[in-house]
Amino acid sequence: MLISPKPELRNPEGETILQDLLLRNNFDYVTSVSVSKVIQLIVKADDLDDAKNKAAIICDELRLYNPLVSSCTIRGTE
Repeated sequence: MLISPKPELRNPEGETILQDLLLRNNFDYVTSVSVSKVIQLIVKADDLDDAKNKAAIICDELRLYNPLVSSCTIRGTE
């Protein structure tokens, strides 16, 4: 699961990294930073689609993210 801030909202942690670390140290070719969270799960499932569906249920039911300010992208490998 990749939990990312919605693009239309500010990302204060990303802004701090950009201003206080990158630009201050002359990495001026970086124009934007966004900080996200990755949650890795190993899921027992019949196939990849089943695993993604189970992960989506976990993400939504346990409120692992706030849908008002973040989006959740679920990817998987077999």
